[in-house]
Amino acid sequence: MLIYLVIDFADRAHAFTGRAWGKAAAELYANKAAVVAYQLAPAALIIAAALLVTMLARRGELTALQSLGVRPLRLAAPVAFFSAVLGIAIFWLGEKVVVRADARAEEIQVQRFNRWGDWATYHAGASWLRGKQNRIYHLGPERDGGWEPATILEIAAPFRLSRRIDARRIEPAGKGLWRLYDAVETRYFLYGGPGGTIDERRAEVMTESFPETAADLNLSNGRPQQLAFLQLREQVRLRRTAGLRTREYEIALAERASQPVQVVPAALAALGIALSLQKPRRRMPIAGAVAAGMALSMFLWAVSVVAHALSLGGSLSPVAAGLLPAVFSTVLALFFLRKG
Repeated sequence: MLIYLVIDFADRAHAFTGRAWGKAAAELYANKAAVVAYQLAPAALIIAAALLVTMLARRGELTALQSLGVRPLRLAAPVAFFSAVLGIAIFWLGEKVVVRADARAEEIQVQRFNRWGDWATYHAGASWLRGKQNRIYHLGPERDGGWEPATILEIAAPFRLSRRIDARRIEPAGKGLWRLYDAVETRYFLYGGPGGTIDERRAEVMTESFPETAADLNLSNGRPQQLAFLQLREQVRLRRTAGLRTREYEIALAERASQPVQVVPAALAALGIALSLQKPRRRMPIAGAVAAGMALSMFLWAVSVVAHALSLGGSLSPVAAGLLPAVFSTVLALFFLRKG
């Protein structure tokens, strides 16, 4: 983690300028440290499982356990228990700390050091939403419980614009009621002349009755990885209702749910691989255990990246993409533990 942070700081040092940049950079890397630690925790567990076997073998304890008839599965039980506890802790850390730290780190880079990246992709500030009763909303950024500006389109059968309201601001005004400021209402009629007629009305404050609630229109900005588990579930529901793409949010939800499960078979796979590499007269060195753990971590990381890409492209369901690393880990654990 420290190596990554030092290299990242050296790579971006030219952008750290301005008044009191040191304080902002310190806050940036404190938040990045939480994110990187969260990402590296499963790899650390895998390397630790491989090191456990190596240290037992080098001290002769593994030979003593095997001579007493202790099978590899007996060794796997406490490792699985510890991994399960750590998986729950990682999930809790992600929900309470990491999602906020990731969002805050990105915010500091944009606002303080003008490093935008793909910020605009996830913070567009405006959104199209499909409402009820053939109504479409185009809302600007959310401010103080309302949205500025706002456009509401009402569609008549078969597919004709019948009414349009443009307002500087829209906000809830009670159950089923909405208040629009500096509003312009335009109605389109099919009769009255060639091409129909248009009727326009202006009002400083206009109150309308819409079936949508503020929660129905409250879509969160930011990357899916920067939302907590329950927020992800709610965003998937809201975006489906609004007719927006939900694939990336579904993948993030599946990956978040499967991560506590993945660490258990991953640690057992590392344990099994380390056991199979131990020779009676030539024990694997500590460096070998670290290398084996890193190799397994890189393999599982590659599987997760490929599964994520396939799911984004529609070739794999989000649930399958989230569980694929755990499936590979389980297969490796069963193979090497039985072999050991």
